[in-house]
Amino acid sequence: MKKWMFFVVAGLFVFAACSNEDDPSVQSEPKDGTVTFELSAVNKLSDGISTRTPVYSQEASQHVTRVSIYAFQYTSASSSYLHYKTYTVTGWSDGTTFKRFAIPDGDKLPAGTYKFLAVGRDASDQFSVTTPTSSTTYGDMLATIMSTGQESEIFSGSADATVTDQGARVSIEMTRKVAGILGYFKNVPQQLNGSTVQYLRLTVSNSNQQVNLTTGTGINTAPASYKVIDIDLSGQAVSDGVFIGNDLSSQGVVKVANSQLGGAFYMPVSGVTMTLGLYDSTGTAIKEWIVKDSSNGNATTFDILANHFYSLGIKGVAGSTNGGTPGNTGDDDNPIDLLIDQNIVITISPAWALIHNLIIQ
Repeated sequence: MKKWMFFVVAGLFVFAACSNEDDPSVQSEPKDGTVTFELSAVNKLSDGISTRTPVYSQEASQHVTRVSIYAFQYTSASSSYLHYKTYTVTGWSDGTTFKRFAIPDGDKLPAGTYKFLAVGRDASDQFSVTTPTSSTTYGDMLATIMSTGQESEIFSGSADATVTDQGARVSIEMTRKVAGILGYFKNVPQQLNGSTVQYLRLTVSNSNQQVNLTTGTGINTAPASYKVIDIDLSGQAVSDGVFIGNDLSSQGVVKVANSQLGGAFYMPVSGVTMTLGLYDSTGTAIKEWIVKDSSNGNATTFDILANHFYSLGIKGVAGSTNGGTPGNTGDDDNPIDLLIDQNIVITISPAWALIHNLIIQ
């Protein structure tokens, strides 16, 4: 009996070395009737922080611990790709960068035209991923959270392939299907316009609770604004009229003096606005800024896209204020100074798919 296997390459936007035993550069041609999965999750930056969420820097670290591969076979009767089999990749753990996975003989695929979807998740995410049946189409694969704020990293990628008696080789690159949003600020005043500041908030006007794993498109099931950052300043000490900053040392985060840092992963969502504000104890706005996307003509309405990172202020590396490269000032921390009446810029880390420059006024 000929042995069937699949070859899948899943790159997660990061550089790291692979072991000689599982070196992805060593690629053998499929044997007669053989198809092989080769999965690769390679970190672009080596010193990512250990936490999955909240987001405390623009580092492109990932913590995939479980990977599934879904096979959808083209069916002429319905002119669609219907689910045929699901494969769970064994032996994948946090830190794995490359693994070959052979499909057992009893799980072989018959010859045909397929779409393959690879999904990578961390150990404790709160996503509910579609459990496909024989009537599930390729485009039906969704990741769902019960409520906004439960997002963490989730990756997926897909490819088309024809499986023949001679086997097949399929290359799939998995990318994030969530966005990242980060806010980094300094010198938040205790008193402003005759009122006491208690809350620092970054609010997005809308939120999604589902994402299509084949397209990265967000799906809105409960439209609502969401406070991506909501820092209660009342417990912080004050020095020279400004709050000394939130303490994230237990998370391995090092910040500049008198700074506030927060962030989260976020479902893709279209046509939103962002508002940064300082609020009193009742939630009444003392001062608000409208966030602008300076990479898009200073637009105040823009899309939050999968695998894009939206940053107000610059925090390149969680564990230092110099971007991890002493002497190179180009990547030093640059929190937004809220004592200065200025436009506030949001950027996208180059370690992600695209940098968006956003400003506030």
